[in-house]
Amino acid sequence: MPRSWIVALMVICVALNGAGFLWQLFEPVPFYDEIAHFLTPFTLVAVAAEIIYRGGGDDEFFDTPRHAVVTGAVIGLAGAGGWELVEVVLDIMGVPISHAILDTIFDVLLGILGGAAGAWAADRYLDRIFGRSRMDSNRPRVR
Repeated sequence: MPRSWIVALMVICVALNGAGFLWQLFEPVPFYDEIAHFLTPFTLVAVAAEIIYRGGGDDEFFDTPRHAVVTGAVIGLAGAGGWELVEVVLDIMGVPISHAILDTIFDVLLGILGGAAGAWAADRYLDRIFGRSRMDSNRPRVR
């Protein structure tokens, strides 16, 4: 993704999650929690793709659309699962966190979907930059 989009997504994520914790907006504001749990892994995967690209990586994790989506979903699963563990620790420390198992399952599902969507968007962007075919990254783009 363009660098300006990456920076904007990071600022939005930090503001969204920071405001959610500071003013406890996750539960009372409709869809606030859902947007945060989708947008955060989307941003993390897009940032990871940007780091791979800027670092001179050969883009092996985003070589085909299917591989990109699976990679993003796994990153989203790992991130969402890790975050749910952080929520357990926060709950033990006395921070008001939802205890509902369905909320946890839905948050992890949104993390997986957000990661997959972020990978799909990053893959499309990287394919355009590298001038590659959408279906086979080893071939040039055909118009």
